[in-house]
Amino acid sequence: MHFKFLHIILLGLILHSCSALRKEESTKANGGPPIMTGQELIRFQKLFYNANKEKVLGNFEKAASLFESCIRRNPHSGASMYELGGIYVRTGKLKEGIYFAKKATEIDGENMWYQLLLADAYAQSREYDKSIKTYRKIIKLHPENIDLYYEMGSIMLAAKQFTEAIEVYNQIEEIIGVAEEISLQKEMIYITLNKIEKAALELEKLIEKNPKEVRFYGMLAELYQANNMPKKALETYEKLRAVDPNDPHIHLSLSNYYRSIGDKEKSYDELKLAFTNESLDINKKISILLSYYSITRSFPELTDQALTLCKLLVKAHPKEAKSHSMYGDFLYRENLVEESRDQYREALELDANRFVIWQQLLQINSQLKDYDALLEESAKALELFPNQSILYLYNGIANIQRKTFVEAIDVLQKGIELTTENKILLSNFYSSLGDSYHSNKDTTKSDKAYDKALEFDPVNKYVLNNYSYYLSERGVDLDRAMDMSESANKLDPDNTSFQDTYAWILYKSKQYEEARKWLEKALEGGGNKRSTILEHYGDVLYKLGEVDNAVGYWKQAKEKGGKSERLDKKITDRFLYE
Repeated sequence: MHFKFLHIILLGLILHSCSALRKEESTKANGGPPIMTGQELIRFQKLFYNANKEKVLGNFEKAASLFESCIRRNPHSGASMYELGGIYVRTGKLKEGIYFAKKATEIDGENMWYQLLLADAYAQSREYDKSIKTYRKIIKLHPENIDLYYEMGSIMLAAKQFTEAIEVYNQIEEIIGVAEEISLQKEMIYITLNKIEKAALELEKLIEKNPKEVRFYGMLAELYQANNMPKKALETYEKLRAVDPNDPHIHLSLSNYYRSIGDKEKSYDELKLAFTNESLDINKKISILLSYYSITRSFPELTDQALTLCKLLVKAHPKEAKSHSMYGDFLYRENLVEESRDQYREALELDANRFVIWQQLLQINSQLKDYDALLEESAKALELFPNQSILYLYNGIANIQRKTFVEAIDVLQKGIELTTENKILLSNFYSSLGDSYHSNKDTTKSDKAYDKALEFDPVNKYVLNNYSYYLSERGVDLDRAMDMSESANKLDPDNTSFQDTYAWILYKSKQYEEARKWLEKALEGGGNKRSTILEHYGDVLYKLGEVDNAVGYWKQAKEKGGKSERLDKKITDRFLYE
């Protein structure tokens, strides 16, 4: 059926060309050049038919050759000249196209299609004056054809003949009346000619014809605004407000207007009115807030404005997930973490299929150390997105913190199976897996997991620190532990936990003076608030023979939350139990 239909189309196009040929032959019979008859005519018509068939099939080179044969058989065939010229124009051979199009018009000067081909060939060759001249001839023959005026106007614009183009568009207007397309085209031409008043008149004509169309008022106001005519711009905006006082776009326009004249307060007031209006598309509001998100990085004084607009957004669109997520993004950036979490949860209540919001929510739970929420909400997210491996990591971390290590190991291994190319993520998976095995007293598997983590990310500073600390705690492979801890401290030189780890490896290596220096560095950097560092410093002082000082630091460690039985015993007995 497809090929049959194609054949019908092909036949129709060929018959159309052949009908032009029959018309041409009929014209010649009435006083034109000698016409072909009999077998000669039949052969010519068959040749012309085959040429058209090749043209329709896109075989332009073969079609051109056949049309050339037609012309050799009948040098007075305008249809053949026209078809050959059309092929040349279509294939970019403009010089040849112009030649044959002219030949066709010389044979039949009243054939509009021949003239149009010539005008088009001239235009494509940028011989605009000749193209315009040809269009004028055609219009004289067909003054009722509006499309011809449009085409000639376009050529004039390409030739930068703006005044002449205006005249043509005025002619169109006289025929069809005031029309948006014509008036806007004339407006753009007048703007190009810096004739702003005349450009404004074109928009005023449209307003007069369409007094309820708010677009035209806005365009006129923007025209005045762009050309330093603020009073007229404001008058136009006020007219616009009178036409449709409930249209929120008016407030956006006025906001832009007041901003352009430097009245920031009124600009913001109008923007708030726009945001309050429920009928203003939420995506437009989101777009404005995204611009605020960028601007407030350079101008933080605008942050309060942005947060107010977010509140108005949520109030106007309480059932839209994107309004809550947008507000959440601003709150999170301003370190209002718990408030941002509330907004993200609202967004997910409305649309649970937003993975990015789930990820942000879980990150906040982790940041707040709310591991119960992290476990519960990561489990919900996994039900919706079982193929997102990062969710398994969050769930695993929550299980580790809740000391459900078997569950942590199981979920982390599932996440590893889903992760293929993300080496950093794999490193974090194996790091958490190592922590789980370590806490579950399986040091062999723990070491293998940490080794795997470093294989995927050799500069994972947390693995370097934790792995080296656990090795020192066991008193094994201290040289490697020292190398890893040294690397971690180079990556994060002000981290008191890393400094404490390095000091503890020195302690285990019986380098007590060096250990003291590193622990003092950690204490000065804020480690004096952490019980582990205080207890370690006491242990080092004891090894250096400063028992009273050692007991004092053990007591400080107890005050800061140290709860081990060993610590209590050390304080009571004034003796270092290792």
